[in-house]
Amino acid sequence: MTDDSTWSDDGDGPRPNPRPEPRPGAGGDTTRDVARPKPARRQIGRPSPTPRPGPRVDNVAGIGPVDEFDPTEAVRVVLGERVLVGAGGPSLPTEATSVFALDDSFGPVEPFDLDHGDDWARLPRRGGWLRRALIVVAVLAVVVTVTGVEVGRWVHAQVHPAGPHGTAVAFTIEQGQSTNLVANNLATKHVIGNATVFRYWLRRQGGDQKFKAGDYDLFTRMDYPELLTALRAGPKPPVQIKVTIPPGFTVAQLQKALLDKLPGFNATELTEALKNPRLDAGYAPPVFGIREGLLFPDTYNVDEDASSNTYALLRRMRDQMDKVLKELNADSRASALHYSTYDILKVASLIEKEAKVDGDRAKIARVIYNRLDKQMALGIDASTRFAVGKTNGEPLTASDLASESAYNTRKAVGLPPTPIAMPSRASIEAALSPTPNQPWLYYVLTDDAGVKGAHTFVTSPGEFEAARKICQAKGYCD
Repeated sequence: MTDDSTWSDDGDGPRPNPRPEPRPGAGGDTTRDVARPKPARRQIGRPSPTPRPGPRVDNVAGIGPVDEFDPTEAVRVVLGERVLVGAGGPSLPTEATSVFALDDSFGPVEPFDLDHGDDWARLPRRGGWLRRALIVVAVLAVVVTVTGVEVGRWVHAQVHPAGPHGTAVAFTIEQGQSTNLVANNLATKHVIGNATVFRYWLRRQGGDQKFKAGDYDLFTRMDYPELLTALRAGPKPPVQIKVTIPPGFTVAQLQKALLDKLPGFNATELTEALKNPRLDAGYAPPVFGIREGLLFPDTYNVDEDASSNTYALLRRMRDQMDKVLKELNADSRASALHYSTYDILKVASLIEKEAKVDGDRAKIARVIYNRLDKQMALGIDASTRFAVGKTNGEPLTASDLASESAYNTRKAVGLPPTPIAMPSRASIEAALSPTPNQPWLYYVLTDDAGVKGAHTFVTSPGEFEAARKICQAKGYCD
């Protein structure tokens, strides 16, 4: 075997190829310098091209003869964790292989010395900081997108809740409440799901964001646009409780009616309110402290919120009486009759209790004034009943008629100390305008002229007795 031995074609088998001679200038180094090609371009999975013919060379790994390799051929090399760059040759059996291809653009490549340290190279790691940054950005983009979609769905579900309304909610906005507080209260009542979302949504709608104080009829799980429409429409009208006080009611009857119709009223508070000096009238002597005739009978609408304010309702009734008297010019007309306004109310209260039809009011007023002018006892049973605490229709006894009360006009001369009931506007007008120029001193219920409830008016006692018999026949008199 010679130093320049190569693989033989005579079929005698391979002969070892000794280590190449060192090149001059190596300085005693047993290895030779090898011209290394540029790093190979990794092309994973590219099939090996057809080898080109050429002289045979010794396999640098000492495995056996191989044809001269094509530098672009993809080969597998058994090197454990290290990869030999530039090793050409046929594929070798291995448990762990690396596949790569060599670029032959730099010319022929000489075999590497496996024992020479400089003939080893590590392939660069795949990727780098840029690749990792792109991955992070991509992941963050996905997270942000998914989160944004979910948040958008949640906000939409707050603004437009699925399904029908929930239960009815009685909602109140108090005077001076801020929009933020209103939103919080709406969330507390479950009208909306989230106060913060509602506030931000509301700001984007434009228009007035302040709502009127009052009561609203709302529902749980309301759609925001529908809720805003309801709030901007304003509160519902306050509940009105109608209280009708008929003309002719006494204060005692008034108290019972108010306690029956207004559950918020308290009997003790009502009694105290009637004593309130602010109910005094300038035309009535304050010494009495009695409210008979000072409160105007009418139908009053009472707000539900004010239904427990006893004094407020009584003051409205007193103010209404003042208004009616002013409209009727009562002070001036009473003076023309030589009576006070308070006396006019006394006469009007007597008319209210005695008259059954409107046409009799002014006639009864004339009888009263005629009797007063003659210093005669009025003899009005309604006043005597008031003296003994009886109402219309209740029979009077002998003891009732003998009562020493100043209200017993069967015995006492003149007007009673106070009105005996709440007179109507018609009765006040009649007291101010009695039928003129009539000498009547008596009146008897007879259904006169076929008018049910009409009285017969007469001057003499004889005429009175004749009319009284008619009254008895009809069952109106004893």
